[in-house]
Amino acid sequence: MNPNEEKLLKDLRLHSNDHSPTLVPHPWFKDKFQPTFFYIDGHADLLLTVRALIYLSIRAINPELGSDDVMDRNEEEFIHQAMTIANRLMPVGEEALMDHLNQYFRDEKNCGKEP
Repeated sequence: MNPNEEKLLKDLRLHSNDHSPTLVPHPWFKDKFQPTFFYIDGHADLLLTVRALIYLSIRAINPELGSDDVMDRNEEEFIHQAMTIANRLMPVGEEALMDHLNQYFRDEKNCGKEP
């Protein structure tokens, strides 16, 4: 085993528990993944979440289109729901794993260029 491989394995062992997997294999759809931390309280929560995303998308595309008092009053809650979804879907600690892999491949590439 070359020194770069040894260093990679050492780094991976050291940081193996630093992250929570964001994606896990889907139990029914082959070669597909599902997010680990995306969850809802029920059908009503799902509908409210979808409504929030649609509303914010409409407002981002055209602020005047589809504006009404009820939706405008709930805009802060819609933003909160969208931010909660984004937070749940962000990888936690997987950046460090990717940093170690990138460093390994850079080191391997550099070793191959040396005479």
